[in-house]
Amino acid sequence: MGGELDEAEIARIRRGGVGVLTAESGMELFDAAQGIAQASDEALLVPLPLDMAALRAQASSGMLPALFRGLVRAPARRAAESAAAAAAGAEALRERLAGLSEPEREEVLLELVCTQVAAVLGYPGPESVDPARSFSEVGFDSLTAVELRNRLNATTGVRLPATLVFDYPTPNALVEYLRGEILPDDASAVTSLLAELDGLEKSLALAGAAPDDEGRSRITARLQALLAQWNDNRGPEDGAGVAEELESATDDDLFDFIGKEFGIS
Repeated sequence: MGGELDEAEIARIRRGGVGVLTAESGMELFDAAQGIAQASDEALLVPLPLDMAALRAQASSGMLPALFRGLVRAPARRAAESAAAAAAGAEALRERLAGLSEPEREEVLLELVCTQVAAVLGYPGPESVDPARSFSEVGFDSLTAVELRNRLNATTGVRLPATLVFDYPTPNALVEYLRGEILPDDASAVTSLLAELDGLEKSLALAGAAPDDEGRSRITARLQALLAQWNDNRGPEDGAGVAEELESATDDDLFDFIGKEFGIS
């Protein structure tokens, strides 16, 4: 069975910390294991060449398969540092996505997914991955599915199911699922709006000196209209008082309010 593996598949196995046996070596080790098992009633001996350095690297990154966790232990400090780095990376991803438009979010997530798919399959890079082709078409099996899930767990900070590539069978479908898991719709909308307000705050701060009378009037009218619309959306009970105050506010009152709100006065 192993003789049918191509170079990419062999490279993936080696990355996982498992060496490759020739047919002759495999038969010799099988015979030796069988003899030991018969002599000692050990029924679960497995002759397996392991790359301990590769296994230690996986343990340090938190991606060591459960099968090998009794063989390799990462130093507690290194494991903690890896976990902290992964958490920081996942938070940075969420913050980055929050400030993007919907098409930009999909583009970022598609690149992330395709990068991880390429790493699992041994492709040169994400550009080699067709996002419309199913994972089964490009050679994913249960082992590579778990490896991809583990990689995406680490990069997104989201706890994903082991059946991920079977539930969402293409990179495009997986991107849609991840977008909703990383940024739920309500949180995404609020965060995106706050990011836009941050941009407005910076623009007002950079403006420095107040504009001329005509400019102040135009900005005032626009802000009044936006704020009135925002309060109208909350319903008459919440917005009536604010709307009345806006109607009676002078230009100076409004600019004073904006200055205090954004800390630029």
